[in-house]
Parts: sequence; structure tokens; C-alpha cells
Amino acid sequence: MVSPSPSSSTPASAVPAPTLPAMMMFQLYRAWSAGNPIFIRLCEGRFNITRREWRILAIASMHPALTGTALAEAVSLDTARCSRAVSSLCEKGLLKRTRDTKDTRVVHVSVTELGMQRYKEVMPIVASLNEEIFQDLSAAEMTALSSMLDRISSRAALVLESNVVQERARRNR
Repeated sequence: MVSPSPSSSTPASAVPAPTLPAMMMFQLYRAWSAGNPIFIRLCEGRFNITRREWRILAIASMHPALTGTALAEAVSLDTARCSRAVSSLCEKGLLKRTRDTKDTRVVHVSVTELGMQRYKEVMPIVASLNEEIFQDLSAAEMTALSSMLDRISSRAALVLESNVVQERARRNR
């Protein structure tokens, strides 16, 4: 349902018009926007990696090796953006690429020793900042929020897949 219409028994004037600030997606965006600069400063200012690179490094550190496609999926990026960030991390010596011995079309990405060292430097700070940002929520609220965000993400993926909005973004206008 793209644009709900008021019930025929309710006068149109009694139904408040939707506003952007009242919409949950906007509220989620505002919360993300409030915390995001903290992590930009940390990653880019202190550790010379972008947030995107940090995300890739953090996920890659959880696995012995991942294909480029699997890594892109795990960090919720398209393969081209992920590949560019992986290239940057390889140039910085934090990740390495190796060809699959059985299928040379497949490339595996893994964390270098320097990359693991950087991960171990950054992760405790990220965890501490997350704790500070979410300190006003109880453990039960954090669990509930995590569950709700998972459900929102799943529903958004279904809505996207259903092609309810058929137009494609044209960013080079």
C-alpha cells in the first residue's frame, strides 16, 4: 500500500496530514545522523580509514576469508563500492586478495596481520561509543530495539523486492 486513504466514515479534515518528522524512517535517519559524525571522526581522523572501510574490515575480521561477493553482501554494499573500499584497504595493508586455486575468477579477501591489529585497536573504542550512545536504554529495550530493527530491515527488503516504487534513482542529474 503506497498511499493509504482515510476511511470513508472519517472526515478528511479530521485525519492529520502526515509530516516527515513523524515518520519512523526519518526518525531512524535522524538518530543515525546524530551518531554518525562521532564514528567519522574516529575512523577518518584517528585511524585513516573511512566508515565504509571500517565496516568491511570489521566484518572481514570475523572470517578467515570471504569472497568479494559474500563480503559485499555481509556489509550491505553493492559489489563495485565494496571492491573499491577493499582496494583501498589492500593499499593500506589491512586486507589482502587471493585468487581461488580451483576457480581463478573467484577472489578471496582476508585480513592481514596489520589489519587485525587495526581492528583490535578500533573495535573497543567503537564498542565503548556504542555503549555511551545507547546508555539511556535498558538491556530489555536494546533487545527489543534490535528485534524491531531486524523486522524493519526485513520488511523494507520485501517492499523493495515488490517493486512498489518502480522508478530508479538518477543521481547524475
